[in-house]
Amino acid sequence: MAVTAIIFSLYHAAQTCVGVYTGLFSAIAIYNLKQREEQAERAAQYSTTAANQLHKTRTTQTSAAIATISSVVTSVILAIGTGGRKLPLFLSTAHAVGIALVYQNMAEFWKHKAKVPFFHNYNEGINASNKMLGAFQILSTTWFFAIVLYLWPGFAF
Repeated sequence: MAVTAIIFSLYHAAQTCVGVYTGLFSAIAIYNLKQREEQAERAAQYSTTAANQLHKTRTTQTSAAIATISSVVTSVILAIGTGGRKLPLFLSTAHAVGIALVYQNMAEFWKHKAKVPFFHNYNEGINASNKMLGAFQILSTTWFFAIVLYLWPGFAF
């Protein structure tokens, strides 16, 4: 195994750890937000605003979970993969752009979300979502850096 292949394997293994870290916040956010979902569904029956907020909550959390799972699976595959440049470059580009888009979508909704007194689980869901935003920045950066590494002329397989 070439030294470069070992470097890429270790890099993607570390990237997997960042993805798992991001997934932890995703799981915490979803768990805490689900605690108040029944109340939110009842409110959504009577309010269009509440229905829109519930829909946006679900879609942002779902897209974040899917992006995180996809990132972890892909980084594991690339960590144990047998080299090449085209497929890893394509996957790295897709994940860098995809995670950046998910980050933007989540940030628009969660960054300035107000906490509600006496709704501890909901507030913890907001906290976890905001921590996930920071983790997404790191995860997206790792994918952009992978693109640079795959395009670097000195790295040969």
